Amino acid sequence: MPQKKINVWFGAEAKAISAIDNARASCNWELLAKEIDKLLGARLQKAKAARNGKRVRLVQCREEAELIREGGRYLVQPPLVARDAALLDNALKMSGNSSIIACREPITSLGFCPIVALGSGVTVRVQVEEPKNPTKPTCAWFDYALEELGNHVLEQLDKISTDQRQLDYLLAHFPAIPTHVGAYRAAIQRCTTLARPSV
Repeated sequence: MPQKKINVWFGAEAKAISAIDNARASCNWELLAKEIDKLLGARLQKAKAARNGKRVRLVQCREEAELIREGGRYLVQPPLVARDAALLDNALKMSGNSSIIACREPITSLGFCPIVALGSGVTVRVQVEEPKNPTKPTCAWFDYALEELGNHVLEQLDKISTDQRQLDYLLAHFPAIPTHVGAYRAAIQRCTTLARPSV
């Protein structure tokens, strides 16, 4: 039964992504807003299933990543990089497993932990506090790090001149911050603004 529910979420996500691409290409802002909301809903359901009381598991080599057969929270660490995290995420998605994946880089000279993720042709990076126990990061730290990644994306919006460019910026970053509610809400707001002149 749980497997069927998970499949529904993945199907809803894939359908929304396709609809978003079509709506954006035709500048159908109202439809785009609706599909962005559907995408957020599907990804939040997947994230809830991935969390579900599961601890953060560290992944430090490709061989280890290839043996993962269940959903959950995963922190990809050096020598693996963001591309490896994206491949693991895709492999788990293809096998119908709900997961949330973060990728960290080596600690900085100031003692911070860089978190990095790939979007559609973009890379997002933010520095957060190192977990108290780097070998056993807590779920709270993991979720905080991903939220900060999304917050960093939103902080860059003011540097972009038009609503349409801001919207495209957000759409490109969705794969890197799949569960950041604020980013989706900001994109929906841009769609609403863009739809007004045509009403």
